Amino acid sequence: MRLVRQSIGMLAVLLVVILSSCSTGKVMVMHQQVAKQMETEGNYAGATESWNKYFDEQTAKGTDIAAENYAQAAKVAVKADQKGLAESWFGLASYGGYSDPEMELELAEIYRGRNETPKELTTLEIFKDKYPTEAGIEKVNGRLFEIYAMMKDVQKAKTIWPNLTEEQRHDKSFLEDYFKIVSKGDDTAATEAIAKDLVKADPTNVKALEWLGETLYLKAENSYQAEMKAYEKKHTHLQYLHLNQELKVINANFQQSADYFNALWEIEQKPSYAGYLTNIYSRFDNKSKADYFRKFVK
Repeated sequence: MRLVRQSIGMLAVLLVVILSSCSTGKVMVMHQQVAKQMETEGNYAGATESWNKYFDEQTAKGTDIAAENYAQAAKVAVKADQKGLAESWFGLASYGGYSDPEMELELAEIYRGRNETPKELTTLEIFKDKYPTEAGIEKVNGRLFEIYAMMKDVQKAKTIWPNLTEEQRHDKSFLEDYFKIVSKGDDTAATEAIAKDLVKADPTNVKALEWLGETLYLKAENSYQAEMKAYEKKHTHLQYLHLNQELKVINANFQQSADYFNALWEIEQKPSYAGYLTNIYSRFDNKSKADYFRKFVK
């Protein structure tokens, strides 16, 4: 089979030589055909060279080159691991007004490989704007989120987050990035939801555990103080019933906070964790546990 393919390629090249004695114009056309034949055979380096010769000859003749041809050649150059040439040809295709999904993805990958993030970002945004329903959009959205998070572009990161797949929005790395963003804002409910998802994905994530432990503790403690003051002002049966109802919610938040701080305690026995646990178990009238953790408070 390999000999047959090589024979086909040689015949194609031989045809170029024969036609060259008849017409220069036909040589130009055949270089393009040879390039396509070599690509079919998997000879990407040879195909890239033929495309290069085709472009050189066309340019020498002053003949316009279709932008789509530059894009086709660039894709072959990528396979031949000639990224610099591929970038140049993609650029000429774009300058000629041509674009297709594969071209934009290939170009973005080239820029990513060179750590040229601004250029990669521009290319990915072009793909998202032009081809929002094409295959690859999920990967593009994910990469865009990573770049926005890295560049600390909070608004764009928040805007694209809902467009990520369910799998991406429960991925540890994505959740870590998004938690850093939302935890600096004022939306406590949203931050709590993301922090809990992050802890599910990474049970030892200290930042998320601390945020949840502290936030739920303060929520419970502030509610406890407010409800007790209200009851002190009005010792009625109705107020008593209200207090008991609220204490169920307060105790549930204290318990969640305790769970998070106990998880943190297993990771590192920090005095600050012990302080929170001492206060929580004191609220629960659990003297033995409160006394135990109090020993670690400095």
